[in-house]
Amino acid sequence: MKSTVGIRPQPDTAAGATSGTGREAVPLLDHSLDDPGAAPWRTLEYFASTRVIVASALVLAAAASGVRPISAPGEPQWVLLTSLLYFVLGAAFAGLALYVHRRFVAQVVGQLLLDLVVIGVLVVIGGGVASGWVILFLLPLAGASLLLPSLLVFFICALAVLTILADAGVRSIASGSSDPLLFQAGVYGAALFAVTALLRALSARLAQQERLARTRGRELQNQLAINRLVIAQMEQGVIVLDRTTLVRANNRAARLMLGLAAEAQLTGTRLDDRVEARELAAAFVAWLESGRSEGGWSGTPAAVEGPARGPDSRIRARFARPASSASDEFLIFMEDVRDVEDRAQQLKLAAMGRLTASIAHEIRNPLAAISHAGQLMGEDATDPVLKRLAAIVSENTQRLNRLVEDVLRVARREPPLGDQLGVAAFVREFLGEFVRDRGLAEGVIEVDAPPGLHVKFEQSHLRQVLYNLVDNALRYASGRAGSVSILTEMSLEGDRAQLWVFDDGPGVPLDARAALFEPFYTTRSQGTGLGLYLAREFCVTNQAELGYGTRRARDGSTRDGFLLRFGRGSTQGADPQGFLDTIPLS
Repeated sequence: MKSTVGIRPQPDTAAGATSGTGREAVPLLDHSLDDPGAAPWRTLEYFASTRVIVASALVLAAAASGVRPISAPGEPQWVLLTSLLYFVLGAAFAGLALYVHRRFVAQVVGQLLLDLVVIGVLVVIGGGVASGWVILFLLPLAGASLLLPSLLVFFICALAVLTILADAGVRSIASGSSDPLLFQAGVYGAALFAVTALLRALSARLAQQERLARTRGRELQNQLAINRLVIAQMEQGVIVLDRTTLVRANNRAARLMLGLAAEAQLTGTRLDDRVEARELAAAFVAWLESGRSEGGWSGTPAAVEGPARGPDSRIRARFARPASSASDEFLIFMEDVRDVEDRAQQLKLAAMGRLTASIAHEIRNPLAAISHAGQLMGEDATDPVLKRLAAIVSENTQRLNRLVEDVLRVARREPPLGDQLGVAAFVREFLGEFVRDRGLAEGVIEVDAPPGLHVKFEQSHLRQVLYNLVDNALRYASGRAGSVSILTEMSLEGDRAQLWVFDDGPGVPLDARAALFEPFYTTRSQGTGLGLYLAREFCVTNQAELGYGTRRARDGSTRDGFLLRFGRGSTQGADPQGFLDTIPLS
């Protein structure tokens, strides 16, 4: 991990020393420093760049003046040459630190050795502790404090102090007076140790603060990523904008509600400049001018007729401002009123299901009484007509009882039985009973059901679906021969069986087709609006689809009618295989 101070949050296991804060720099022998992403290369880059600046200043000073801190007449050229060498080697190390992020430890040691050798030479040739070159030892000591453990930092400091003391000792022996120079060298050495300890403590403190800042930064980035993901997946539209209606952020739902494409670029633009959002922007500006804490708007975006929304879309927006008074951003929460109404409709349907199940359960008692009375009447009757009427009563009470059972099973979401049916035979058997019970004339209902088409559908459910569809068709048909027709066929894809129910009536208006299968929706004053709803529920239970559509014949003619699409796996021209697919034996 890159670091601006080069400190890692781990103890000094290599050197075996700790600083005053209990935190340590990266161990010298940590081989993970060869990884550019783990080593504190940025600190090393700053350290190397500072060395180049100091070396260039020394070269300019030596070349321009040639005065103190140079004590002997023959020394300026040595100072200049040493400074030039220091500049060249420092520039080389800076290039390595900037562009070759490998062997971090070797680069640090090489740069520190360069500093100690060059500054030591300058101290020796420049006049010792009295020359002023000693102050340059602060450069390697500062770099070591940032890049090395405590033990090695004080080792570097000790090398610098030993250089000063050795130079002072040699000069004292040569001059014959040792006390002033040795005392001055001792003071410089103590000062360097004190400065080194202070730099080490400050670097450890800075490293601790940097680790905390980086940890908080990672947590903040993770939180922002989670927030973006949550907002992006929300069904509610969210727009973040400032006082000038400049959009700072938004999610996919907001763009779709405004009638824009899902990939449209809304961030960075003004709502005022969008035709789709001008009314929303005007309401937002009015809310800002009013000074209220919360506000709202309800309307239809101008260009909402797109692939995502229809012309009847109605958007409801709520404006809010953050709790922080220093924030210049505001929030707009948007929701499609249709979605709210759909959720309310789902709640109503759930309540309807419970009510229907309760009513169906209560029907059982009087139905049982009617069935019992019909049986008694049939046993006591001698007239064939009465016997026939009693049989009709018994048959229809049984059918009603099956209907009640089916309604209760649908309400309880019980799985269907999954009977294997031959569609043609079942439709003809059903129509025979239906025509007989309704007393219809022959030919009013036509059937075009080729044999060999098999589906999986519970018989009682399919019987009730056909009853509702045919009964609805007869209600609006003319009553002439062929006014109602039933057609069975395979879908164009060849994987699903289909059953059409047509009539020669006026058909269902376009504006009424959306609510055709909703409970209690009916166009008749005496209708209950439950027939088509229950038929669709039976189809859903049996993994089939029921709708109202248009069929185009081969000659180009079209007819509107109810379409029942059975589940996939229908067979044609062969016996049904049963519940499990098997390989036929040869």
